[in-house]
Amino acid sequence: MIFRMGRPPLPLGCSGRIDFHHDVSGRVRARARFRDWDGSTRPVTRWGASRQEARTRLSVALAERAQLPAGDWAATLTVDAAVVLWRADLDDTPLAPATRQLYAAAARLYVQPALGRLRLRELTVAVIDRALAGVRAGLGPQRARAARRALSSLCAAAVRHGALGHNPVRDSRPIRCPRRRVRALTAQEAADLQVRLRADPAAVRLDLPDLVQFMLGTGVRIGEAAAVRDAVLDHDAGTVHINATVVRVHGAGLQIQPRPKTLASERILALPAPIREMLAARRAQGLPRGPGGVVFSSPTGQLRDPSNTQADLRAALDRIGYAWVTSHVFRKTVASRLDDAGFSIRHIADQLGHARPSTTLDHYLGRRAITTADFADALDDLATTGPQRARSVAAL
Repeated sequence: MIFRMGRPPLPLGCSGRIDFHHDVSGRVRARARFRDWDGSTRPVTRWGASRQEARTRLSVALAERAQLPAGDWAATLTVDAAVVLWRADLDDTPLAPATRQLYAAAARLYVQPALGRLRLRELTVAVIDRALAGVRAGLGPQRARAARRALSSLCAAAVRHGALGHNPVRDSRPIRCPRRRVRALTAQEAADLQVRLRADPAAVRLDLPDLVQFMLGTGVRIGEAAAVRDAVLDHDAGTVHINATVVRVHGAGLQIQPRPKTLASERILALPAPIREMLAARRAQGLPRGPGGVVFSSPTGQLRDPSNTQADLRAALDRIGYAWVTSHVFRKTVASRLDDAGFSIRHIADQLGHARPSTTLDHYLGRRAITTADFADALDDLATTGPQRARSVAAL
């Protein structure tokens, strides 16, 4: 018995030779076998007014069919439509809610206006570079960087779902933001700022003085301070457990996120004596607690919105003559004070909740070109000239 070997099967997602047929009407049919992702081989046909047109249409159809099946994801999807799918995909990632909202906002405000009507398959490195350059020219490097991160996340989702073969954002030009000079409050400025803030009726009504004092005494972020609850304060030990932050979740309002910004941000901090006294005074005064026992609630007794607090603080600092100060300056002030006290960068990073000490060094501490006599003594040998060395030897 003779067994005839059939044609070997095509690889998954691949097509065979293109055959053409000329119709009596003059139209041309292009057809090729294609092995679908279920393993079955099927004919794919496209018509055209000419052989070249039919070939082109068939090639496009085969390329689209070659994409991994991905539900609603496809290379032909517009960026606007892909954003909708990506937002749902984003909810399944381990990113913090606040980070997801930042990505979604960057996509809506910067990515979609620049690229929204393009198909995913049209997102080449050159197209992305040109679009991000336009965002940078019109809105600045920070917003362009936010757009690049959001677009990279979107393209990564498209790769996972088989709509793209690779993430083109990775090969696009990195966006560098100019670093600002680190400026922190001196001890005298910090004291003066707090005195002025406590003399400002609007700031007192918004309960900003105690909040600022807490931030200057710990180096925590606004959202972390707004999430401080009685349950995380150990008054006997004089510590606070920073294990949450207040965020605004789209469609759900303000919530206490049961973890801070990053894993490294969870930490137990020793409280300075003035902070312990301030907290004791608040308990003695019977100041109302917010939901969940939060210490620094909003003026209405609800969770304090970090964005609104930022705006209130900005207005108060402008009124009292500290227009250059932001809430971030409080964290830089804490870092600088601990640095002056001789603590290591690792310890300062732990205080601020940074995973990498390099973040603390590069963005929270100024590189002050001040050396001591010990440095000078160590360099004596290098700086000694020939005659000076001879006199030193003769003196011996």
